[in-house]
Amino acid sequence: MKKIFIDKYYYPHITKMLDSFDKKERLPLLTFIINQSANHICLIGGKNNEPTMVELPFDGQDPTLQGGTWSIDADMFKYYYHHCLKNVLDNERIKLEIDEHASSDTYVIGYTHDQAVRRWQCVTPCQEHLDYFTAIKSKSYQHISIDALEPLLDLADSHRPLEFFQIDKTNNEIKVQRDNDVSTFSLPNNLKAEIDLVANQEGLKVLEHICSHAESDSILINVDNEQLTVTDGQHYYSRSLASLTDFYNKSKIDYKTEVKFVVNISRLFEEIDEYIKVNEIKKNNTTLLYIVDNEAYISGFGFTVEGFKSLSALYISAKESFLYNVNLKQSNAIKIRDITSMKGMVLRILKAPDGSRKLGLYNEHDTKLPYNSIPIILDTNSHNLKAMQNLLPLDKKIEKTISNNQTLLALTIFKLFEEEDWTNNQYRLGLDMHSNSLLSQFGS
Repeated sequence: MKKIFIDKYYYPHITKMLDSFDKKERLPLLTFIINQSANHICLIGGKNNEPTMVELPFDGQDPTLQGGTWSIDADMFKYYYHHCLKNVLDNERIKLEIDEHASSDTYVIGYTHDQAVRRWQCVTPCQEHLDYFTAIKSKSYQHISIDALEPLLDLADSHRPLEFFQIDKTNNEIKVQRDNDVSTFSLPNNLKAEIDLVANQEGLKVLEHICSHAESDSILINVDNEQLTVTDGQHYYSRSLASLTDFYNKSKIDYKTEVKFVVNISRLFEEIDEYIKVNEIKKNNTTLLYIVDNEAYISGFGFTVEGFKSLSALYISAKESFLYNVNLKQSNAIKIRDITSMKGMVLRILKAPDGSRKLGLYNEHDTKLPYNSIPIILDTNSHNLKAMQNLLPLDKKIEKTISNNQTLLALTIFKLFEEEDWTNNQYRLGLDMHSNSLLSQFGS
């Protein structure tokens, strides 16, 4: 039988392609395009509308291998391929056999290291893959060296998480969309925008991948019809840029801070985790956040149950009392481990010009833009306010203490976030004269 060999140099590209398959897609396909005269064997696959093409040179292949184009099931091939990677020797190639019959079906056959057989029946080539093969050759690409691109990718990484990242060559600046809001920054003096580029999170991952595994010193980039295509001249990756038009048209939202406070973040989200476990509270899907008397309280309730907890705020800046309504499930979806490793977190309730609000969560890496946020609504329901006020006396019965460790945590966060008024709020924190020794560690 004729054979196709896959060399280890192409493993990272094939792995990236196979791992991008969407399990929800019915019968995902992997297409082979074998063309000896063009000196290539192309493998095309990936998620719908986000294909990848890996090009293997014909040199070193079975000389009896002839041209052909067909598709096979990508699902089983993915598991076969990963099995091979776990067992392949350093210089060993993955081998596929082609079982061709003039009057019947063609099959691709693979053998595992534990002596199992995998066989794929070849089917009519995927038309989307054939169209992609034709289209990528006719695109107009921008050229940039990997050495020039990598510092820009490092800059993008410093702004994560993000929805879009744009490099503006004309103005030598970047535009970042995070948490559905945009900000524009001038490039640092040591960086120059050599191309215009826009990418989302997945697009940036592809750019980083191809920089690490490119077959050349430079790459080619195309942005067209809300799709990013990146190539090193041999392998091609395309990723969707859905909502790109909205990004281009989006202006920065001028948020005003309504409330700013610092809490032990685990104390907040441990309480949310408790609420989500209670069916009545989970079904009601409402959490109340009450800001009053320099303290923050959280409450979850159902028809016959109520939960109420002081967040033991280390700092609060609010001109008046506020009651907010927060979606419980959206709060529970926030992954604190992704945001910060610190125990304390700065939270801000941000109000947009249209009156909408969000609860912004900040970490130590970016004190100006929220890492993530939760939609929040000003609650004017008098019944809810009365319920919170009735629960307050019960909380007052619980003995509260603020340790020096908590104080030190608060001061660390204030210094980190460059708060101007932290020294004027020490008594709100419950500091006494003994605690003033901690202040000297941070200067005045």
